[in-house]
Amino acid sequence: MIRFVLDIILVFIFFSSFVAKVISFENFKYEVRAYRIINLSQLSVLPLLILSAELGLSTLFLFPIQMGFYKELIGIIFLIVLTILTIRKDGFSKECSCYGKNHLLSSFPIQRNIIFILILFVSPFVRHPYVFDWQRAFLVFIIVVLITLIFENIRVFQEVKKGAKV
Repeated sequence: MIRFVLDIILVFIFFSSFVAKVISFENFKYEVRAYRIINLSQLSVLPLLILSAELGLSTLFLFPIQMGFYKELIGIIFLIVLTILTIRKDGFSKECSCYGKNHLLSSFPIQRNIIFILILFVSPFVRHPYVFDWQRAFLVFIIVVLITLIFENIRVFQEVKKGAKV
């Protein structure tokens, strides 16, 4: 059961990040440009590659495919690269803007990624008692989509509320 919960958390981490970046795609493109890791002619491809990686990782964790430690290793490497790029760009800043304004995931990006890396590291060592089941995978997907939509609606509500006060 603990492994099932960890898989839901990992699906949520990567899927909600994907959705938030798609919704605030223009902000995300500016954030990627600020990393200054590629020249401007290749810039349009990198945000799409990052989004594809996040969607791919959420799919890997959605289906409890037995790949040993490889899917967790891919997630760890992905988060380490993003963490290094964030430190290089902003130092140990308390916020990033890649998810858009007032987003829950924008706070404490380095610490957040370290926690996610720890979850990924621990995950393969937790016994995997359940077998692959399409109904369970569909249920996890529905739960993650609903939670993501709730968080996105809360963010939009907060933005509208702040806009009304101005």
